[in-house]
Amino acid sequence: MKTKLLIASLAIFGIANAQENWIKYPNNPVLKRDTVIANLPNDLIAISDCWVIKEGATYKMWYTCGGINYPADTLLRSRICYCESLDGIAWTKYIGNPVLDVSYTGGWDSSGVETVSILIDSLAPPAERYKMWYAGQYFNAYRYDFGYAYSADGINWTKNPTQVLQIGSSTSWEGAFIEGPSVLKDGGIYKMWYAGYSLMDGKVNIGYATSLDGIVWIKHISNPVLTTSAGSWDSIYVQDPHVIKIGSTYHMWYGGVDQGANYGQQTGYAYSNDGINWVKSISNPVLITGGVGDWDDNTASFGSVLLDGGTLKMWYTGKDVDPLPPAGSLNYYWEIGYATDAGFAAGIISTDAKKEFLLYPNPFSSSTTLRTDIFLKNATLTVYNSYGQTVKQIKNISGQTVTLL
Repeated sequence: MKTKLLIASLAIFGIANAQENWIKYPNNPVLKRDTVIANLPNDLIAISDCWVIKEGATYKMWYTCGGINYPADTLLRSRICYCESLDGIAWTKYIGNPVLDVSYTGGWDSSGVETVSILIDSLAPPAERYKMWYAGQYFNAYRYDFGYAYSADGINWTKNPTQVLQIGSSTSWEGAFIEGPSVLKDGGIYKMWYAGYSLMDGKVNIGYATSLDGIVWIKHISNPVLTTSAGSWDSIYVQDPHVIKIGSTYHMWYGGVDQGANYGQQTGYAYSNDGINWVKSISNPVLITGGVGDWDDNTASFGSVLLDGGTLKMWYTGKDVDPLPPAGSLNYYWEIGYATDAGFAAGIISTDAKKEFLLYPNPFSSSTTLRTDIFLKNATLTVYNSYGQTVKQIKNISGQTVTLL
């Protein structure tokens, strides 16, 4: 019996797990704390959790800065600071930092604001062109929920008066806190991936929510959508995702922790064709911590990723110790580093590329060969019939031919 497969019914599942080769900038970190106490810096304790956008020729970064905003208060708190760069390496901090401060009224974000996600919405009114989602912390409960703010210039922000996304019930996968939102606007819908901490098992997983206006969010019924892997490098936490969409495929970079890592994080990668069902890379972790004595010996994670001129660029949080040294010592790293991957984009195949494939023989009785002009690296091929049903899936493909049996 011969099997007939029409070219029109053959599709590649987006990119499919391209091999990553991140190269760290040799002079990291690229954004450093101000450790001169006399300056009363906003970033005395930490610089972390950045979000980078390129607008025109300018790289714009918003990041969590841990320090003192004197004289507004005398407590160490996290706030949102801002800087700019023309090359992604040399950064100039905004003189008016922080650009988003805590609430001083004892409200839901009075202890700290951090882990932002920013997008520029060209369809929004000018005063709301920049949109921000951030984690806000209660002063005593150490609970995080999500807030929303908007701005005309990315510097002067107006907060929504209340949270826009809150934690779940105490027995849920997100019963303790949520953090690290990653938001993109896709086909008129705001889509958010975020981390949630469970009081039940002490693990952090990643959930998904959607919104029509960026304020009222609906959590996905199947949350969490990306979970920890038992016995793996990310067995305790998967958190603080950064998601971008290239063609029809979603790409996520996220932080992972295992039991023996002293809560030091490395960076993993996953891909999806719907933003809900994710496949983790067999190459994980794709960005690892440095060696003993390196500035990112403990943590290399919480990355913000851009596809810029065919090259993936990542700005990430690096730490060399955990916990921090005794009070009064500032001799440690908690800064922002930079890495690039020039080869990743070459492995990306959109579903439109199916017209480039040659299938022979067709129909076939025992086997047939798929040939493409594109060199595949660790790709996944999904074959559908004319009813849209999956007939076969082959993973970990490298080269330019695939044999179907």
